Amino acid sequence: MADAETTKEAVKEVLDGRREFTLETPDNEIIHYFIASPSGEDIRKSDWQYSKVFNQAIVDGFLTTSQMLAVLEEKDIITDAYSQNVENVRISLGAELFKLESLLENATEEVRELTALEVSRLRDELFQLNQRVNGPMANTCENLAEDARTDFLTSRVIQKQDGTKLWEDYDAFRQDENPALGIKSRFEVMLWLQGLESNFLENTPEQTVLREIAQIRLNRALEEAEAEIDAEQAAKAGAESEEVTENLELPEDTVEEVKPKPKPKRKPGRPKGSASKPKAKPKIKKPE
Repeated sequence: MADAETTKEAVKEVLDGRREFTLETPDNEIIHYFIASPSGEDIRKSDWQYSKVFNQAIVDGFLTTSQMLAVLEEKDIITDAYSQNVENVRISLGAELFKLESLLENATEEVRELTALEVSRLRDELFQLNQRVNGPMANTCENLAEDARTDFLTSRVIQKQDGTKLWEDYDAFRQDENPALGIKSRFEVMLWLQGLESNFLENTPEQTVLREIAQIRLNRALEEAEAEIDAEQAAKAGAESEEVTENLELPEDTVEEVKPKPKPKRKPGRPKGSASKPKAKPKIKKPE
């Protein structure tokens, strides 16, 4: 029982340690694939594939790397000026990278951004210069043979989630009708063999700095927008409060003046007190 558990844990560790990459289908489905370490037999067969293709390329008249370089120099594609330009750009790139990595965290955003952009520009310039030579060199015997070895290893190391091989053999890989899967798998294996991550272009020093600056600016913009919204809400609340206060306290000119109640007017008739005392009759004098 212990041996079974140990084996299960070992298999799980191997599966979990595989390198993973994804591919999106035309139906927007994300499929996960894995790169496992090749076996000794896989490595031997890949070396044999290299030798077979190299020899066939020689027979077919392809140039070797040294021969291609001689041709490029003869055709003035590679010149002393070109080589010096490549070296100058490489030195400048190294200097700017050192400057970027040496900048303190308290350096201004402008300085960090300008340095990162300069590194990015120099890296792109160096890539364009190298492409002048990389294109022709891709068709040399060595590069054709190396491509064949990479293809063979790709057909052997790509796995599904459960650990089964994606392609039964090398021929199945070459005849796969899904070119996007083959190209993506081959690219991922090339990076894996060179010790590079799938997103290595996104994690260069300059891209890391530019991404950090962009995030800082985004956070600042969000904070400013939130503060503006809070200020508008506070102003609105203050205006509503003042309006309520004005409604509760009427202005002085709207308050009616309280006048004393007028005394009721006396009705015409008898004078006051005539009802209780009858009027005396006049006295008549007797004749003497």
